[in-house]
Amino acid sequence: MTSWGRRSLDVAGIGLIALMALSGCATAPTATPSPAAVVTQAPTSPAPTDQAASGAVESYLAWLTASRTPDVDAACAALSPDLVARMIAELNGTVPTPVGSCEEMIAATAALYRAVGDDAAVDVAVKQETPTDATLFVTYLASGDCGTVVMKRGGASWIITEQSQECAQ
Repeated sequence: MTSWGRRSLDVAGIGLIALMALSGCATAPTATPSPAAVVTQAPTSPAPTDQAASGAVESYLAWLTASRTPDVDAACAALSPDLVARMIAELNGTVPTPVGSCEEMIAATAALYRAVGDDAAVDVAVKQETPTDATLFVTYLASGDCGTVVMKRGGASWIITEQSQECAQ
């Protein structure tokens, strides 16, 4: 289950990785990030198109926007294949009508977020970022749901990996 919508999806009877597509955050951040490393923002539309010039936080926020709009192509492109497989398996374990692809999963969950009026405003704390790897700690402001988002730069863009986990609830 992803922490980018656990409360809303639970209300609809779904356990989803978002991203953060993701299941069971093993640990909370071990140190309080400096104020400069924390970003509080609701995703905006349209999503930035030049991820090559974006950092991990901007890329995560672009993914969040794409996943809620939904822009299935952009949202799916930002997820690793292993993460997509895990998210689909988790979603299909909780819904009566299974999905078979990332695009179907993103479209279905975006519809559920809209149906329950989910607020996507988040706090994003950078735990670690290099030119090729990043770990973010994301907290959804409305629900308090949280998770660790592990990202790798895949060519010119950031990819959310299967190491991403939601916080244990």
